[in-house]
Amino acid sequence: MPDISTVFPTAGPSLQAMLALLILLLPGSLLLAAWMANRGSQHLARAWSFAEGGALLAMLTALLSAVEVGLNGSGSASFAHWCPSVTLDALSVMMLLLTAFLGWVILRYSRNYLAGDKGLAHYLIWLCLTLATVWLLVIFNNLLLVCLAWSASSLALHQLLIFYKDRPAALMAAHKKFFISRAADVLTLVATLLLYVRFDTLELDRIASALVNVHEADTNIEIAAYLFVISAILKCAQPPLHGWLLQVMEAPTPVSALLHAGIVNIGGFILLRVSGLLELVPAAQLLLVMVGSITATLAALVMMTRISVKVMLAWSTCAQMGFMLLEIGLGAYSLALLHLLAHSLYKAYAFLAAGETVSRQRMLHIAPATHPLNFAQLCMAFAGLGLALMLSGWLTGLDPRHDAVIWLLGGVLASGLLPLVSSPSENRGWYQVILLTIYAFGLSLLYGIWHFIFGRLLPASTVPPSIFSIIFAAVCLLGLLIVQQIVLGSPRGALSRWLHPRAFAGFHLDEMVTYLTLRIWPARLTDSKKNHPLNVGGSRFNNKEKL
Repeated sequence: MPDISTVFPTAGPSLQAMLALLILLLPGSLLLAAWMANRGSQHLARAWSFAEGGALLAMLTALLSAVEVGLNGSGSASFAHWCPSVTLDALSVMMLLLTAFLGWVILRYSRNYLAGDKGLAHYLIWLCLTLATVWLLVIFNNLLLVCLAWSASSLALHQLLIFYKDRPAALMAAHKKFFISRAADVLTLVATLLLYVRFDTLELDRIASALVNVHEADTNIEIAAYLFVISAILKCAQPPLHGWLLQVMEAPTPVSALLHAGIVNIGGFILLRVSGLLELVPAAQLLLVMVGSITATLAALVMMTRISVKVMLAWSTCAQMGFMLLEIGLGAYSLALLHLLAHSLYKAYAFLAAGETVSRQRMLHIAPATHPLNFAQLCMAFAGLGLALMLSGWLTGLDPRHDAVIWLLGGVLASGLLPLVSSPSENRGWYQVILLTIYAFGLSLLYGIWHFIFGRLLPASTVPPSIFSIIFAAVCLLGLLIVQQIVLGSPRGALSRWLHPRAFAGFHLDEMVTYLTLRIWPARLTDSKKNHPLNVGGSRFNNKEKL
């Protein structure tokens, strides 16, 4: 088969020049839209058009970049002649396409959702700035610029979170997020400085190449790895510093969709960027596994007690971020990227369609209640799930004999499907077990195909995870499955009565963090009823005060 670069010998340089122009236009189109929105209401309609056009332009850039990366043959495309410190590879192209598509959807949704709101221009300005900084973060190859863009995206998002300035709950949640995010920014900047001192460069591709020749981590590398991991844990809203993610529901719905579908995932993207660094520090990978496993377990238990759709979705994001960090800690980079993309698309849809979700939940509540499957049927269902996963794994080239992580993640997939037969909402006996097995085979086959595709896009981990990491994650996830089945089977039992009030309160993980945050940096809120400043924190802070 002839090389595509010889078939189209002039495509590469001309395409590179076109892409360089598009890359320069990406932030420019959104900055122009923000400037026009700031000029007055008479320019607002045109500003929205420029913003939506910028999102479409970003999608076109991502698609053309995919072609350029394929033509290049090296897996990446550099634009040093036109755009210094910009390099596109499979990871950045997919993230640019994802964020551009979500940005376009959220822009169109916001235009109707906030129509007639007096703060519409202010909203559009900060939404454009948020999207622009996220796109720059994705395409930058310079680690310092990536960290600065990450911080800038958080600062721009902060203005959207406090869009309704007369809501103390929104201001309080944004205050906590601002404090935690700035701490994470300091950690990433220190880690960047350490890597610059160690490798004398800030270019990510050069750092990755240099790390290949490092066989043992020195002090700079170890500290930098820990700092990146801790920073990702902070910004991915892992307990106990997760409370702000659950309390920003006072912001407009499209802002929640942007936060949960795009911004909170950036920590996983950064860790994938520096995965070679993590592989030299197994303790940092273990930290990701432990935090991710515990987060996924606790957040899933809390979700069982929630009735508010948006709060349930927020806890779901917390759990999904934990699972993504767990996959990165285990070295399953392709699965972590697949998880990141799938979660972003699902969570954006879930928030933007939250009203329909409420209607569906109401219909389920008025449906006649039935009984779950008996123990024998449940065991057969789980056995059928296991056989379906093994067969689909064999068809897609996944061999669990040589990779224990496949067993662990396959078990997670099986446990995720098991509630379909253990749920009391419907009971069809053995017929239901057969249907579930067929459904599981199709879903796991699709999962394996996606894993095969993404495995070609990202380099695999060169260091297998430790046995302790796999056992720790397996124990946490198996414990979650057992507790869930006990609670579903005996909702009025002793375990359910003991667990429910504690899980409903989020295991009281956020209270102490809120108290310490306000002691260190008191919040100045506005009482919407009396319309005067309300000082929260310092010596006047009271846990019983209603915010």
